Amino acid sequence: MLSEVLLVSAPGKVILHGEHAVVHGKVALAVALNLRTFLQLEPHSNGKVGLHLPNIGVKQVWDVARLQLLDASFLGGPRRIWN
Repeated sequence: MLSEVLLVSAPGKVILHGEHAVVHGKVALAVALNLRTFLQLEPHSNGKVGLHLPNIGVKQVWDVARLQLLDASFLGGPRRIWN
């Protein structure tokens, strides 16, 4: 179980040309933007976990016990996603 706040970010990008062509070995033109997306994942002492996307004002809280019941087999690992 996540025991502390996890904060991650990723830079923005724009693909100006060739987004799908690269899978066929062609050239693409992509540039990074001076923008970032942030994600904060935080456990709560009441058995819940919270997700916060501050850039777009999204906050969501889930019950961990219910998340454990989700089928995560598409991830290629065990069915349960939390230990």
